[in-house]
Amino acid sequence: MLTQFFSSVFAAASGLSLEISLYICWGAFAAVFLGALLLTVFNGGVRAADKRPYLALVNVFSVVTFALALTEKPFAFCAMLAAAFWCIGYLTYGLIVLLSRRRPRRTGRAALRPAPPREAFPVVSCPPANANVRTEHALSVTQKLLEKDLGRGDRQETERIKAAIDALKAKGALTPEDNARLNDNFNTLLNLIAKYNV
Repeated sequence: MLTQFFSSVFAAASGLSLEISLYICWGAFAAVFLGALLLTVFNGGVRAADKRPYLALVNVFSVVTFALALTEKPFAFCAMLAAAFWCIGYLTYGLIVLLSRRRPRRTGRAALRPAPPREAFPVVSCPPANANVRTEHALSVTQKLLEKDLGRGDRQETERIKAAIDALKAKGALTPEDNARLNDNFNTLLNLIAKYNV
């Protein structure tokens, strides 16, 4: 029964014209190329895999193209047709290899989430007991900064910090939220100190 099946397939294939046989061959190759292309783009395992088997398939389809054409056409024409097909197949191989070397883009929230900024200085903690000492020190630093030739934005920031620290100093006893604000202002001052060599 299996022999009869292959005999019927061979008889059907023998009845096809050269053009139809070539179209079937090239259509099968196009399907292989599209499948390999999509898997390379969307599947990390295929993207990282060796692509030489695909190049072997290009060689196989080139030989099949030559063999099919040889049934009706002269040898020189068949060789030229197979060489042209091989060149096209090799270009598709190059495209797949090129796509394999590209890193996949991050999608979703991970791609939109910015990287956390690196702090130039460690966060300074400010215990409530040292709050008055800290406010005095911070005010002296802001005064030294204001005597420098600051940029417009840095001068405005320093003046804002000075006003905020003045308000904290006048308040006396500081709450944990006040201490947190003092810490934030002091860290900004540390950046400005480093920038202007105060």
